[in-house]
Amino acid sequence: MKFSRMAKSLDVHVAGWPLRVLFDVAEHREAETLEEKALRLWQAERSPLRWLQHEPRGHAAMRIGVVTSSRKGDYGLMVFDSEGMCLVDGMDALCAALAMTETGLLANADGIVFETESGSIAVGPTDSETRRSAVYRLASSELASYRVVRALDAGLSLHPRNAYEIEEYIGSCAEGKTTVLAEEKNGMEWVLAAIGRDGCLVRAPHMAAIGAMLAKLRGEGANCNVPHRFIGLAGGLVECMIISTDGIGERDLELVLVLTARARLVASCEFILDPLDELGEGFLLR
Repeated sequence: MKFSRMAKSLDVHVAGWPLRVLFDVAEHREAETLEEKALRLWQAERSPLRWLQHEPRGHAAMRIGVVTSSRKGDYGLMVFDSEGMCLVDGMDALCAALAMTETGLLANADGIVFETESGSIAVGPTDSETRRSAVYRLASSELASYRVVRALDAGLSLHPRNAYEIEEYIGSCAEGKTTVLAEEKNGMEWVLAAIGRDGCLVRAPHMAAIGAMLAKLRGEGANCNVPHRFIGLAGGLVECMIISTDGIGERDLELVLVLTARARLVASCEFILDPLDELGEGFLLR
């Protein structure tokens, strides 16, 4: 049997947000953009992405992050779900940074800038598993696609036992915008509920939802230059604050956040990619 290369994937959770991190499985092409590489990797006849989603630890809805080379940052980061390439956010960057630290590609004392399809994400040095990440790009055009509704006004309590009612309510809000439900715990702490593009609840705090909530709080006169805590339905907690903005809501301007969260490695697996394997694109070693 002819093997192509050894590969390794690591499953990382940050604030309840899971990501399977895979290191560069795509052939390097000097002039290729990150988007072109992602498309080529996804459309490959025997893409390792689909195999990883269906091997024993995987499932069709699992999101996979691929760390690759970059012309604009230290590394490139692409994230895929079962439908293809999807938006990369600060949680994904924290997961990838922890995976790189675990494999020795990144030292604890090092910061890193990831190139993504939506802009650059910088992740700072780690300190007792905590990394500080400045999310450089959360554009007002993205924020404009979200509408924040107080859970109290919707007659809902944001608790996991009410997941069905929460999902049903958000799904019924067909106004061309994605509804985010927010429940205040105290003046600086919020529970957020949002749904992904698959129509299912996002169990962890979602960066775009957090950005929309901070923009709303800022519009209401709250001080958003101090840390606010955002909790997901699964209990994961993310701390964010605004570090730069020149006018949320105006065209082509960006909201810059600082995010602090804890990431933990939950599993790792080595495997061999084999383009001749009829059962898929590889097999597990452990």
